[in-house]
Amino acid sequence: MAYNPEQPVFETEVKSSIKLLYGVEDRPKTWWETLFYAWQVTLVDFTPFIWAGAFVSLAGLPDTVIPTMISACFLAMGIGTIIQTTIGNRLPIVQGPSSSVLTAMGGVTAIYGFPAMWGAVLVGGLLEMIIGASRILGKIRNFIPPVVTGSVVTAIGFVAAKISITWIFSSTKPLHLLLALIAFLLALILKYKGKGVWSQGFILISVVAVGVVLSTILGQYDWAKVAAAPWFAFPRLFPFKGFDGTSNAFVLIPIAIIGGFTGYIGSMFESLGDYAATCAVSGETYRVKHINKGIAAEGLGCIASGFLGALPVTSYTQNIGIIAATGIASRFITQVAAVMFLFYGLSPKLAMALACIPRSVVGGVFAISASLIMFSGLEVIFSETQSFENNLIAGTTIGAAVMVPFFASTTGAKWVSTMSSFPKMYMNNNVFIAVTVGIVMNLLVNYVLKPKDGQPLKE
Repeated sequence: MAYNPEQPVFETEVKSSIKLLYGVEDRPKTWWETLFYAWQVTLVDFTPFIWAGAFVSLAGLPDTVIPTMISACFLAMGIGTIIQTTIGNRLPIVQGPSSSVLTAMGGVTAIYGFPAMWGAVLVGGLLEMIIGASRILGKIRNFIPPVVTGSVVTAIGFVAAKISITWIFSSTKPLHLLLALIAFLLALILKYKGKGVWSQGFILISVVAVGVVLSTILGQYDWAKVAAAPWFAFPRLFPFKGFDGTSNAFVLIPIAIIGGFTGYIGSMFESLGDYAATCAVSGETYRVKHINKGIAAEGLGCIASGFLGALPVTSYTQNIGIIAATGIASRFITQVAAVMFLFYGLSPKLAMALACIPRSVVGGVFAISASLIMFSGLEVIFSETQSFENNLIAGTTIGAAVMVPFFASTTGAKWVSTMSSFPKMYMNNNVFIAVTVGIVMNLLVNYVLKPKDGQPLKE
């Protein structure tokens, strides 16, 4: 069969109840509105400082490398997002540091050093780009019907909720928890009682009003750090040195490359789910081209990240939440946000100004977006005729995606810690589990175990 990039991934069209203010191809009529919504995107997708800190801890590196890595990650976010929205799948997707890849790369760096990590980042990005260009992933569409994708999107909603809760309780100070509650209530009021820009911009308004203004009044916003940061700083290629303090290039070590690529595998499966979720909340038909071009562009963005000294990038779940909550799916706004990320990377002062916003405030606002993602996934599931088979696939997939990582981080943590890097990463990755379990359950229920007479399975 000839390759058709416009071929829908699903045989039946998946519809969402989300009312869009701007579709993927739309642009706001005024520049101030564009800048307003783009800035809102950057506030919620502003997580490089979190992942940079996590990576440094995993790799056993000194905290002095964090500021440089944060700036590099912002540059990579801008470049990766521009690549994805122009020559990639052209969906309103923000690219940012991948938790799956950074986990794998942290172990590589701890053992082999920075040069080996950059080698693994560059080769991994190249392999991902080749996989996307080869159209291999696009051929698996028959194994991911709406019930599977809806389950994945629902799992992404749980991940978004976990991100929200993590941010809310990033500081257990009573005052920070109060700020989170105030931000949540203000966002809720603006979303459902506000009109026009007050409703569509509820995320930005709430974060600035509570995270900057009120936090400053209560002494919770560190203006001293903002003042101390420089306005401008030029980026450097391969800014980090090896363990010997001299080498700042990259080296290719096969074991390091293999170890790092396990993270890329998880990232690609996450992206398949994110692309489906983005299409669902943006009113777009999920097509084969979105998979192939998206993964190829993501790989190219990871290569750029490696040269800049940033963590590899992947599609960001947070941005799906913004679209679901605001109804703003404009690719143009996402591209303007990408330019803002570039400015953050070039201006440590701007980056520090956002980093000083209490995470609890952003978490309180993002809780609304997370709930909307979750329900969007359920809508996709119910877009197909309910049956015992579909209920079994969805229930098993969502249950595994939510509870296996919970087990891996609680009662099973000691056992999981004895595993090698790939199974350890898999056991803690909600979206990777959702994609693989969903595909396997669909194969078992609808192909392997399906009665020869075509009758449904017995309940």
